[in-house]
Amino acid sequence: MIREIMSKMDVFPKPSDDPLKLLSKGIASFEAEKWAKHRKLISPAFHIDRLKHMVPSFYLSCGDMLRKWDEMVGNEGSCEVDVWPSLQTMTSDVISRTAFGSSHEEGRKIFELQREQMTLIVEAAGSLFIPGWRYVHLLRTGE
Repeated sequence: MIREIMSKMDVFPKPSDDPLKLLSKGIASFEAEKWAKHRKLISPAFHIDRLKHMVPSFYLSCGDMLRKWDEMVGNEGSCEVDVWPSLQTMTSDVISRTAFGSSHEEGRKIFELQREQMTLIVEAAGSLFIPGWRYVHLLRTGE
């Protein structure tokens, strides 16, 4: 059977839909010269002089987050806070302010669409056909 698989490409066609093509490769996935080229392209955006101009936006976004936390605490003096959603909102707010000159609230729809797009991509990647993959969980669980 292995000989057939290795010698006859038409017998076992590969799936044509590759949902991972929807993802663009970023600098984190590049190697050697390609990494160096892209690093050189983005370096000016992270120069200290450029970052200094962004500090007011960082300050405003962080202040907004802290005010929301103060409102959550209220008169009780303490409460449990799930910081992850707040950090996501603050990050989106900083990106909105520095890149587009608007707050997260104004660009909320864009960030919601991006989040939805990532969910769909993860679901699509989960539907990739990998021969024998359905048996992997059986090996782990011993079924």
